[in-house]
Amino acid sequence: MDIQITPGPKVLILGHSFISRLTQALTYDPKLSPDFNLAQCSVSCYGIRGGTVDRLQNNEDLNAHIQNFQPSVIILQIGGNDLCDPGLKPETLACKIVDLMSDFQLHYSFVNKIVVCELFTRTQPWYITEEQYENKRRIVNQMLPILVDDKKLFWKHLRLMNSPLQIFASDGVHLSALGMQKYYRSLRLAILHAIES
Repeated sequence: MDIQITPGPKVLILGHSFISRLTQALTYDPKLSPDFNLAQCSVSCYGIRGGTVDRLQNNEDLNAHIQNFQPSVIILQIGGNDLCDPGLKPETLACKIVDLMSDFQLHYSFVNKIVVCELFTRTQPWYITEEQYENKRRIVNQMLPILVDDKKLFWKHLRLMNSPLQIFASDGVHLSALGMQKYYRSLRLAILHAIES
């Protein structure tokens, strides 16, 4: 009698340049494993440099990737670039992120759970001051856990954001090599939380 092994859940890590840079780091950093050292699921990363909520919505290449991979879980890291828009209110951005999550669940019946990650600080944001960025970021991060429901989760990068070590690159936006390793570990925990809850 043949034993059929059912593959575990598929997880898509989706977002802006943090994810495209993570995808690169997975190829050269020996401390990072493309499968996140998780035998119980398959993981794919899809990052768009300069990505915003609007750029993820109705993106044909992204749609093709999602249709081909068919993830049951999406881990979403988005919103940092949007916050740099001086005319965009943080309340509007929080609602746009949750609307994007709902659209994914509506259009892709195989997506059972979406985890949105907290937005990162930036010491050198574009078009606005660091203080303006931080105020907007704080509001979005406070609103997201309130707006999500049981099929949508909010993930705080606790061990990353509270790190006393230098986790940002010299550009003040992206992560250093150490920061990327910590980010990878935080995403790994987010995956585990999503597939086990």
